[in-house]
Amino acid sequence: MRELLIEMDNIAGRLLIIKERAVYEMIMADDIDPKREHPNLPLTSHRLILTLGTESEIFSRTFLQAKRLFREEYLPSTIDAPQTLWLTLELVQEIAVLDKEIKDYIAAEKEVSAHYEDRKIQQLDHATPAIPDIKTRCKTIFKKADQAYQAQLELLRIFYPDFSKQSFYTNFFEFIKTKYGAQDQFTIFVQDALPFIMLVRNIRNCLDHRRTETVIKDFELQANSNIISPTIEVDHLGSKLTRMSLSQFLPSVTENLVAIFEKMIAFLTAKNLKTDRILPWEVRFISVDKRINKHIKYAYWSPLGSEGYYVL
Repeated sequence: MRELLIEMDNIAGRLLIIKERAVYEMIMADDIDPKREHPNLPLTSHRLILTLGTESEIFSRTFLQAKRLFREEYLPSTIDAPQTLWLTLELVQEIAVLDKEIKDYIAAEKEVSAHYEDRKIQQLDHATPAIPDIKTRCKTIFKKADQAYQAQLELLRIFYPDFSKQSFYTNFFEFIKTKYGAQDQFTIFVQDALPFIMLVRNIRNCLDHRRTETVIKDFELQANSNIISPTIEVDHLGSKLTRMSLSQFLPSVTENLVAIFEKMIAFLTAKNLKTDRILPWEVRFISVDKRINKHIKYAYWSPLGSEGYYVL
């Protein structure tokens, strides 16, 4: 079944084709061969950028949300709006890989559990279920999550170029608190997001350096013959996670990353609007009944008319 072409966007001279389940870049022959010296070169070609599209909640809450707010007509000229969108797309690529790795792990755990139950029903010799590469899978997952947060830092520096390239999120919290005050909503948001960001980083560091403060355990056979499914436990540099099911914890890694980035987009824009526009504009949360895409939650709003006007 052919996908619908939802929209095409020219971002800094590069043409993006956004479909329901994928994003492509259109490559023009004139860009490859400006003098047209190779007649057999196709006039156009497309390259797959992302296997997510408008039907994806993750893509809607991240890239489509950014595309709605990171617009040159609302941001000062010091902010490179096209660059913010390309960075967002790179971040979404990281999230897409992360999400696939997590779903693959959960599917593997379910498959192993089902196989164990089948053997039990058939009264075959006892075999403790196992995912032999469980730690390698977790290394990949938390490395991808940390890389996504680092990509977000690059985006923050476009809006705040005076924020040091050597600094991490703990420093960004202090930077924002100094700039806007401890009671500002942006400051409070960063403060609330910081523990989970640091948890992901500390898990990654522990797994990379084989530290004992993060413990990943495979299926475990108990003395009473019960089987405990794989678990994770963390106690490192202020990050603490009591032992819990790995398959229950991992989806929160993706969800928190998306939720943090989604709100970060709104705050970055709200704090950096153009000040020389004729009409006053602000960034507002859109009630569900007014949304075109139910997953895009923020838009520019102006007090026009009785209820104001959203740029959707």
